[in-house]
Amino acid sequence: MAEGPDNKVDLISLFGHKLLAKRQGEIVEVPVSELDGKYVGVYFSAHWCPPCRAFTPILRKTYLMLTALGKPFEMIFVSSDQSSSEFEGYYKDMPWMAVPFGETGFRMGLSRRFGVMGIPTLVILSPEGHILNTNARAAVIKDPEAARFPWEGEEERQAFSLLPIILMVVAAWFIATYLFGNKK
Repeated sequence: MAEGPDNKVDLISLFGHKLLAKRQGEIVEVPVSELDGKYVGVYFSAHWCPPCRAFTPILRKTYLMLTALGKPFEMIFVSSDQSSSEFEGYYKDMPWMAVPFGETGFRMGLSRRFGVMGIPTLVILSPEGHILNTNARAAVIKDPEAARFPWEGEEERQAFSLLPIILMVVAAWFIATYLFGNKK
């Protein structure tokens, strides 16, 4: 993935040359250059994910408010759905752009690039392509009226910890030893 100084990313290397957008009720392909000069929210989500389905209406309201106010902001949906029909059913309720479902390489590359460990995840990029926030979901939930838009530096991603997994393995070992251990 092309990355420049100060964590700047090349939008074409992230999204490809074309994105999906809604124009007059139709889904059409648009050039990625439509993102030029805008803050970009990269929204990782899927229809089968209950937390995603709860967060999407909040994000939709915030997005519609920001765009109605003329803020230079665009959202890109990156689907984790299992089929194109699931993607299409979920995307129909979203007013923003999307990476085409068939662009699996770009969708997977975006997840790797931003270290997505679960969904929903929202990443915010500056108009220059700098990463401002890799956990903007928490910021939007705290600030749905977008008073602090673009939520730069408000990350609260919890560090991934192996401690709960290790504790579960140790507990399972003790239980197995107790139940199936040597009985003399």
